[in-house]
This record gives sequence, structure tokens and C-alpha cells, in this order.
Amino acid sequence: MVVRRIIAVLMLVSGLVAGLLPAWAAPRTFPATAQRGTMVATVYPQVQIDGKTMMLSPGAKIFSRQNTIVMHSTLLNNALVVKYTIDTQGYIKEVWILTDEELAVAQQ
Repeated sequence: MVVRRIIAVLMLVSGLVAGLLPAWAAPRTFPATAQRGTMVATVYPQVQIDGKTMMLSPGAKIFSRQNTIVMHSTLLNNALVVKYTIDTQGYIKEVWILTDEELAVAQQ
């Protein structure tokens, strides 16, 4: 009786994990308004994109290659190819650091 319950639980868990795997591997999608550039984080809240100094909005989010949020200070003085969006005030609202796969797709 206990063995059957253990087997049932294991089957349920394996089914859930198998269902989630495609979601983890799904490619990121970017808004149609996203632009591409090379970003260097400088003095907060400033960044340089393609040599032009721009400001991050107060609620700006920077997404790593793993799609986790990273802090501006962890990127200081590193040139990174990114996609980014600009809000209605001209501030950078969202930044995605591109993965090697996303770079390859964009260059085709």
C-alpha cells in the first residue's frame, strides 16, 4: 500500500517536472519597441549605450543572461550587448543582457 503511494507521488512529481522543462528552455521574447545596443554601466543611474549617456528610470529592471534581475553596480565598466526599452520620459525602462544564442539569432 505504501509502495503504491510512493510510486504515485513519484509519477506525479516527474510529470510536473517534465511539464515545466519546456518553460525553462523557452526563448525570451522582447517587446517590438526594444532596441539593441552595447551598454556600459557607469555612475548610477547612468549608462552608456553605443557611446551615448542615458539614464535608467527609477524602476528600471536589468535582466541577466539567465533572466534574473541584476543590480547596476554589478555591471560597472563592462561592455554588454543588450536589448532595451525607453519609457515616455526618455529613460531606460528595461534592459536584457543578450545570451550567445540571442546574439546569433540577431546577427542572421
